[in-house]
Amino acid sequence: MARSMTAYGRAHAETDAGLFLIEIHSVNRKSLDFNLNLPKELLQFDMALRQRLGEEIRRGFVTVRVTKEDAKISSLMMPNQETLRALYANWQKCAQDLGYDPQEAVPFNFLLTYALSSLPAVDWIGESFKEQFDKGFEKALEAFLMMKEKEGEALIQDIYPRLEEIEKTLEKVEKLTKHAPERFHDRLKKRLQELKLVKEEDEERLSRELVIFADKVDVTEELTRLRSHVKQFRDMVGQHKRRIGRELDFLIQEMNREVNTIAAKSQELEITQATLFIKSEQEKIREQLQNIE
Repeated sequence: MARSMTAYGRAHAETDAGLFLIEIHSVNRKSLDFNLNLPKELLQFDMALRQRLGEEIRRGFVTVRVTKEDAKISSLMMPNQETLRALYANWQKCAQDLGYDPQEAVPFNFLLTYALSSLPAVDWIGESFKEQFDKGFEKALEAFLMMKEKEGEALIQDIYPRLEEIEKTLEKVEKLTKHAPERFHDRLKKRLQELKLVKEEDEERLSRELVIFADKVDVTEELTRLRSHVKQFRDMVGQHKRRIGRELDFLIQEMNREVNTIAAKSQELEITQATLFIKSEQEKIREQLQNIE
């Protein structure tokens, strides 16, 4: 199923170190680019997250934001009471030796701050945390990909009727171009008769001009190729491939090239109007393709 390049997904990762909000958002871009906003404690996950996203996404500007919503202080990060008592006694003695009131000079918040700063760093990002965080990230990624597919399906549903209109208009162009040389011959002959410039011996010359004109305005090849492109476009969409944006964009360019050739060969207002309508529908399809991965 085709995927849109614009999507959003979010989920929470419940870990031993606290609750983390994981958000994934993407917008249009021809190439694939990432912007990861992670807490400094999680910067070591940067490359692994980029690699995981690259397995699922091929185009777009993807932003990942991880927010630490709350934190759980592990008992390993707290000094024990014996340590606090020993520190308190030492600081009180220092304060007394310096002539300060020990009760006032050593408040509890100072003691706790000093004790915590003296503790060795605790590595709370172990295997258990990684598993918990990865589980939350996968949930956010799943929600993100679901929205990409939902939006992609909406884009495809908008394209289908436009392809049908193009095919109907091609039938009209084929009918109009089929008898264009005869109409040109009749108009030219009538005009020459009005000007009293045509004679019986000029019929052969008019026939030659008709052959030359018919060759110039013949768009059989262009119509055949254009129909082929439309069919390829429809078949490719029907294959339910996830990443078809580049291929479809190439096809729409080829379709536009054929329509331009038909328009350039056109000698009648109805054909010109029909090609303009096709170009209008193709442009609308092209705009939608800018959103497909």
